[in-house]
Amino acid sequence: SRICAPTDVQAAADHVGFPSVIKPVSGAASIGVIRVDSMEQLQKAYERVVRDLSRAKVVAGALVEGNEDDEDDAAAGNAGSWIKVELMLEEYLDGPEVDCDLVVSEGRIVYGAVTDNWPTVEPYFNETGSNCPSILPRQQQKELLELSVNSVKALGFNMGVFHVECKYTSRGARLIEVNARMGGGPVRDTNLLVWGVDLVEEHLMCSAGIPARPPVAQRPLVQMAEYSINAKSTGILRDTAFLDKWVKHPDVLYARALVEAGSKVVCVADGLPTWVCELMVVKPTVQEAIDFINSIEADLVIPIDPLPKQ
Repeated sequence: SRICAPTDVQAAADHVGFPSVIKPVSGAASIGVIRVDSMEQLQKAYERVVRDLSRAKVVAGALVEGNEDDEDDAAAGNAGSWIKVELMLEEYLDGPEVDCDLVVSEGRIVYGAVTDNWPTVEPYFNETGSNCPSILPRQQQKELLELSVNSVKALGFNMGVFHVECKYTSRGARLIEVNARMGGGPVRDTNLLVWGVDLVEEHLMCSAGIPARPPVAQRPLVQMAEYSINAKSTGILRDTAFLDKWVKHPDVLYARALVEAGSKVVCVADGLPTWVCELMVVKPTVQEAIDFINSIEADLVIPIDPLPKQ
């Protein structure tokens, strides 16, 4: 149910019910995506999302969260000309979440792959990690891919790269959203490493009107897992040396900070969590990759100092 004005909030709640998720119609990086379990929470979330979108910034083509300390919301962000503040309320879905990355050329699906997403940090749905290939049962993967393909076709698309997000719920495969673009974060690396398909190249081919015929590997080329680590407390990141131990490990493809030393970071108790760092690993099996990267996360001691007292 769409929410274009404050007067639409009650009608949306009556139509969708609770628990539900409020989110921008246009957006990225989980900015403005919040789970709500009551009318009171929905009203507060609506006001917060409108405020957060007014602060959001487009930096080097990517949407990033604005500074919550900016008092002049209207002047704080620069995304207003890019993103219309139009929201939607949708049903909250249970079950494991996946990304289905598709390449469509001349009306044909020439590539489709499933990546498992790990449980997000609610109520903001901030991403944590993923693994590829998927470890879901093969039949569930087939249903999720079929739903993604049919959704893209139903929208009338006949060429391009698509990032479709779904869940396999207690009622079967369900659609979350179709993004008519390549996914962000590790999505390009994941598809290139595991299946040998460069989604940037495929997008450029489609844009130029050249039929896309990606060289898809018959079997996974590697077994990988990645982790975007959210701040566990709010404060100031003292340094990034906590990653040094893992940077040159032979099974670690990258271990890099996402914020600079001296920057403020936020934990889920205080708002949309900050991604502090990201890692990607490969192992002989995907379960080994998952276990290894979880052991790294457990080993990391991220130095976050309390905020100075005002």
